Amino acid sequence: MKKELISNRLNFVKRMRILEKRDLKKGLRLNRNERVEDFPKGTLQKIFKNIPKYNLGKYPDHSEIYKYLSKHLNLKKENILLSSGIDGSLKTIFETMLKPRDKISFLDPSYAMYSVFSKIYKINTFKIKYNENFKLDKKKLYDVIKKGLKILFIPNPNQPIEDNFSINDLKKICNFCRLHKCLVVIDEAYHMYGAVSAKGLCNIYDNLIVLRTFSKSFGLPSIRLGYIISNAKIIRLLETYRLSYESNFLTDTVAIYFLKNKTMVENYIKKVINGREFVKKQLNKKGIRVYGKTSNCLLIKFPSQIQHKKITKALSKEKIYVKSNYEGLLKDCILITCGPVTYMKKLIKVINKNI
Repeated sequence: MKKELISNRLNFVKRMRILEKRDLKKGLRLNRNERVEDFPKGTLQKIFKNIPKYNLGKYPDHSEIYKYLSKHLNLKKENILLSSGIDGSLKTIFETMLKPRDKISFLDPSYAMYSVFSKIYKINTFKIKYNENFKLDKKKLYDVIKKGLKILFIPNPNQPIEDNFSINDLKKICNFCRLHKCLVVIDEAYHMYGAVSAKGLCNIYDNLIVLRTFSKSFGLPSIRLGYIISNAKIIRLLETYRLSYESNFLTDTVAIYFLKNKTMVENYIKKVINGREFVKKQLNKKGIRVYGKTSNCLLIKFPSQIQHKKITKALSKEKIYVKSNYEGLLKDCILITCGPVTYMKKLIKVINKNI
């Protein structure tokens, strides 16, 4: 298992190096789940204009970021814990809540780091698989919970195959998990693109944790900031095992700026949603199946491997980079990050030429 883990990490590093060699300044990166359109000129200068110089020589004081997050979420500080993105949150949860050979479950395919952390910490996993029509039998969740799970991970929505859970779905799952002494962790990385949020349930259920990040909805993957939402008891427990400083004052400063200027964030999200719906409409006209309605991503399934290879090659030639290295169920698919319509037109133009 250790050899397999090392091999997986080496392959990941190789892919990153390949990406670094590409002409990314001229290219269109739709493969990294990043913000597609640059921030307005002068944004960084505005953010750092009034930073007191003494902050550079002091340990970070997170009181301001907690104040603005509390206001943004309409929650108390005791319900929030900063982290270094979703990965930082997951690491803290695995180290705090699990021990070797404990059982967890998650959807498959889903976020790769669930599997990665499971291997690192020697956790037994039960994967709830999608069928060939990209459908999930949610009844299987309840069967798996009965197997003595410690944690059930639910991305809402999931990626790369998007699935959505309603508030009623989540309430039923939390109730059932509570009966079986199972913790529910809901990953809400894409919550501002249309999915429902479970944050309002965190003080109702003592077995619920919600994860969020500034990477997706706020378009700030560079600052590596996320946070955990839960009841005060769980937050205190997680804080005990977490690194002392998961963030820094530069990261906090950027996050606070965008929390104070949410209109800028909301306007960009509207542009992304418009771009997403544009792509769906254009490809549906061509009979191409497209999946996605509550995130900044779309999964595009081509009729055959031949067409898949032809189009991905054509896109790469035009320096439009998409995620296409899937196997098995997703072998004929690409995953794209959506942006404003102007950028999505470039993608559609290449696809239309090569259908």
